[in-house]
Amino acid sequence: MAYNVIGFSDFAATMHGDLYCWLCTKPVSARALFCHHCGTIQPVRALDHFTRLGLERRIDIDNEMLEHQFSALCRTLDPQRFMIRGIGERGHAAKQLEALNEAYETLREPLRRGRYWLGLHEKEYKAATETHPLVRELRHELETAAEPSHCDRVAQKAGHAMEQGIMGLMQALRGEQWQQANSALIELDGLESILGDVRARRAALIGQQA
Repeated sequence: MAYNVIGFSDFAATMHGDLYCWLCTKPVSARALFCHHCGTIQPVRALDHFTRLGLERRIDIDNEMLEHQFSALCRTLDPQRFMIRGIGERGHAAKQLEALNEAYETLREPLRRGRYWLGLHEKEYKAATETHPLVRELRHELETAAEPSHCDRVAQKAGHAMEQGIMGLMQALRGEQWQQANSALIELDGLESILGDVRARRAALIGQQA
């Protein structure tokens, strides 16, 4: 479940809107986990993933900072801390942790982060209408593989292409070259699918030889 895919304009409106604690009705900030007045945990707000994790909003992630922020917030939201709280607060804590995990899993993985970045900039990610030439070539190699070693070669080629593709994707997103970024994502989706199918094809070939 995704809580956080909102455009920059929507995010700005949320940040400048009036938010209040659900219990004591005193003003709270959009990112506040707890009310500064009564200490009650707050419900999940509409935040972008970067803001939720306390990170600078940019396509290039500082992985060490991401891990640090995520670990610190997870400790704050540890379910054991809310065992004696009321059902309302326990529910809010669980939803906060769920949203935090969604943000972390999205930002730590380059492909998910790329798609999310397009969404933040209100650029629609379009799935492939036809197979990318390299993906089509590797798919054919995999489907006609006669030996497990042939599958290994396909995996090696696809893995190398993935590395190059991710670098190209990040470069396109840095330069706000949205069409190029979308094309890179289409190719990467296909390569990821091939890598996922290699193991099954390899196992099938080994089974035939047994």
